[in-house]
Amino acid sequence: MATPSSFLKTCFNTKCGASSTERWWKGWRLRSGDVAELSDRCEYVLFPL
Repeated sequence: MATPSSFLKTCFNTKCGASSTERWWKGWRLRSGDVAELSDRCEYVLFPL
């Protein structure tokens, strides 16, 4: 089943731009009050274990 375009996510990291990932991670809080959403790859690079 196709996902409506209004529900498609894109990684907040503009150099990544992933729109398909198994899990999305919460990053930092934005001025708007929302939270940046990061792909698996970007979350690991920014916040390594």
